[in-house]
Amino acid sequence: MVVKHCPKCGNDIDDEDIEFCTECGHKLSNKIIKNSSKGFFDNLNEKTSFSVIIFSFIIFGVFLFIGSVVWSSFMANGSIDLVTYLLLVIVFSVFFGGIFVGYFGCMDESYIIPNFSIYLGSIFSVVLCGIGLIFTFLMGVISILSSIAPFGSSNSISQTSTSSYAQSVDLSFIFKLILFILLIPVISYIGVYLGYFLKKNI
Repeated sequence: MVVKHCPKCGNDIDDEDIEFCTECGHKLSNKIIKNSSKGFFDNLNEKTSFSVIIFSFIIFGVFLFIGSVVWSSFMANGSIDLVTYLLLVIVFSVFFGGIFVGYFGCMDESYIIPNFSIYLGSIFSVVLCGIGLIFTFLMGVISILSSIAPFGSSNSISQTSTSSYAQSVDLSFIFKLILFILLIPVISYIGVYLGYFLKKNI
C-alpha cells in the first residue's frame, strides 16, 4: 500500500478516501501527496540557508585575519614554515566558519550533512576560483615575457626555470598539499557538528 501524507503537517494517511487529516484537520481533497524519498539536492534546498552560508564566509574572513596574526608569530620565530603557516590559517578559519553554520543553520541532525555539503562546496569553489585567477594571471605574465625575450634566450630561460622548479619541488610540500586537501573537509564537518552541538547543549 502506498503511504501518503498531509501537505500541511506531514501526518501519514493510510486511507486514500479520507477528506480531512486526522492530525491537524486540514482538508485533503486532491492535495494528498505521495510520500517519496527526496533527492540530495532537494534536501540541500530545503535544509540550507543562503544567508547563513554568506555570513559564514564573513566569519571565515574575520578568523582569517585573526589566524594570520596568531600563526605569523610562530613563523617569525622559525617554528613553522610558510606552507604550514598558510595551512594552519585556512584550517583555523574554516573551523570557526563551520561552527557558525552548525549553530545557525542546523535545526536538527538531519540538517548537518546538507549544511556541511554546501559549506564545503563553497569553500572549494572559492579556493579553486582563487587558484584559477592566480594561474591565469601568471600564465599571462609568462606569455608576455616570452614574447618580449628573443626566442633562443627565452628557450634557455624556460629550460633553466623548469629544471630549477623541478629541483625545488620536494616531498614535504606534496605531503602538506595532500594533508591540506584532506583536512579541509574533516575540519569543516567538525566545525559544523560542534556548532550544532553547542546550539543544542548551551
